[in-house]
Amino acid sequence: MKPEKNKYIGCMLGSAIGDALGKQNEGVNREVILKRGYIKDYGRAPKGSPGEALREGQYTDDTEQMLVLAQSLIACNDFDTYDFANRIAKWGLDIRNDTARSRLLGPSSSWAIEKLNSGISWKESGSDVPSCGSAMRVAPIGLFFNDIHEVEKKAVLSSIPTHKSKSAVAGAVAVAVAIRCALLGYDRFEIIRRTCESASNHEIDIAKKIESSYELRNEVPDMVLPQLGTSFYVYDTVPCAFYFFSRYFKEPQRAIIEAVNAGGDADSIGCITGALCGALYGIEYFPKKWIDGLEKRQLIENISIMIYEKSDHDFL
Repeated sequence: MKPEKNKYIGCMLGSAIGDALGKQNEGVNREVILKRGYIKDYGRAPKGSPGEALREGQYTDDTEQMLVLAQSLIACNDFDTYDFANRIAKWGLDIRNDTARSRLLGPSSSWAIEKLNSGISWKESGSDVPSCGSAMRVAPIGLFFNDIHEVEKKAVLSSIPTHKSKSAVAGAVAVAVAIRCALLGYDRFEIIRRTCESASNHEIDIAKKIESSYELRNEVPDMVLPQLGTSFYVYDTVPCAFYFFSRYFKEPQRAIIEAVNAGGDADSIGCITGALCGALYGIEYFPKKWIDGLEKRQLIENISIMIYEKSDHDFL
């Protein structure tokens, strides 16, 4: 397999792997995780958590929304906001009618999807709540578009139908730009620099907190997590993922393990961390048991390859 194709597959599989691992710790307190022991493989989410009805190796709405976005890019051979909004609205109806998945949909996405399905334009449907819903799904934008400025522009548009706050938009831009930089093989400092530069065009606080997460990379997680936060708000989730990516830059497997054991919104933190690691290193850096045990792994690989084939990757 060509190295560049390997990175495309690694990015999307890494996102799903981090999501499927992290769902077991979604909403779980960090102290409980430390007492119980780290999760290092797939399992069921605890009773009472949003993903309690999901199977081992099954991912949450984070990955499902990422796949909706990827399929829209493939179908349109570009990012078309109207097409994506229609697809995410239909997906939202499907998930609400599935008892195993209905609790996965966050309040911001749920509210926006309800507005889209009522006929409200995608320009007006997005929530002002600064949650991480658009950042957790945005990886395909970073894979599909070559130019960093184009990545930034499309990431903004991909956020607006469900998450229109400046924070949410900046978080989506940060993740998408970092994915593109990771594909290019930039070093850790340059990835963070370019990410913060692009994110600051939309909200300076997100950029500053991502920069802070990089500066804290030499501190252990239990010193850093209370400072960064692990909630579903984008200014916690996204910098937290960048912290794990920066701290364990040369250890992608450990970066994901540490991320999914952060507690709080562990599935989204794991999802973003996994996407970044996969884009930088490719699929071969993930344990075989994680790849083989991931539900619908072949579907994700096929979509990744279609994104690769339609994107401008000649620069690699």
